[in-house]
Amino acid sequence: MTARRPLAARHLARLHELSTVASVCRAALERDLVDLLPLREAAAADRTVAEEAEALARERGWALPETTPYAWSHVGTESDPLPRVLRVLDRDLFELDGIARATDDEEVRALALQALGDRRAARAALAEAFPLHTLPGAK
Repeated sequence: MTARRPLAARHLARLHELSTVASVCRAALERDLVDLLPLREAAAADRTVAEEAEALARERGWALPETTPYAWSHVGTESDPLPRVLRVLDRDLFELDGIARATDDEEVRALALQALGDRRAARAALAEAFPLHTLPGAK
């Protein structure tokens, strides 16, 4: 990362991570945990965000760090992983909103807002289709 925009470079690295190995949408599908249309659409949007993050990093001369896959140790033993997926989506929404507010680069902000919008749409569609999973205390 360059000294010129270290904050934006860190934010871009985290956006890349959230859209690749830490993408709850992609992980849920790749691990056959949940296969629902809103997650398939969000996973496709994550692939687009990842490509745009890689292109922006190359353009800026920023290296994206190697990342480790999301550890789903608590998922897999549950009969229904959807409530946990929804909680991870909520956490992602909070983090993406923070990145969009805090970053010092307009292109990184735009990419964060794009990812935020995609996650919000997936979360809203899942909440509409499965309202009982979004109640407080839902497991």
